[in-house]
Amino acid sequence: MQTEQRGGMKEKLAKSAISRKRVLDAAAAVFQNYGYAGTTMRVVGERAGLKAGSIYYHFVSKEELIGAVLDLAMQVVIDGVQDALDALPAEATLRERVEAAIHAHLTAIIGIGDYTLTTRRVFGQVPEAIRAQSLRLRESYAAMWHALLTEGQRRGEVRADANLVLARLFVLGALNWTVEWFNPGGLSIDSVARSFASVLLDGLVEDHNPRATGKKKSAIRNGRIGAA
Repeated sequence: MQTEQRGGMKEKLAKSAISRKRVLDAAAAVFQNYGYAGTTMRVVGERAGLKAGSIYYHFVSKEELIGAVLDLAMQVVIDGVQDALDALPAEATLRERVEAAIHAHLTAIIGIGDYTLTTRRVFGQVPEAIRAQSLRLRESYAAMWHALLTEGQRRGEVRADANLVLARLFVLGALNWTVEWFNPGGLSIDSVARSFASVLLDGLVEDHNPRATGKKKSAIRNGRIGAA
């Protein structure tokens, strides 16, 4: 009897989780199209295919709902990048780590496109408390990148005079904008990720000084960035 009760409870929880995710998916699409002010719980419920009032079983207010959408969007990226970094061997070079992090970031934001676009379009519209909550997650993700680049600098793979804050802002800004133009029928995520990593790690300008170029190629082979 107890086994049947536990089985029934698990099934109930599973259905609740599916229903909650359906609400979040619907909310991400509605917030993206109508903004924070233009979105109502009724419209989200209709989009999710729920009966009137059922949405409040999962979220008591629009504020709580947008907070959950923003948190999920950020958490998916954090988890994806952390898993990609954890999968690398301890001896992985900075280049390998950066390429893995970029690929995971792109895979995450494109995979949850509605959530990513909603974050970009309504972040400045939401109540201050919700924005502050979301910023804490963003800061924890920024800290992951800072730690990644700092470790590379400590190991001599990044120039000692490199501005790591600007490097982080540059790469994350470029990555997050990708969702606005990425076309699944065009460049692949692999190709875009490699190109972003190359721009960050190698730059764009070809050094025509033979002596300097030779040193640079040697540095790239050894996994160091921006060696003279």
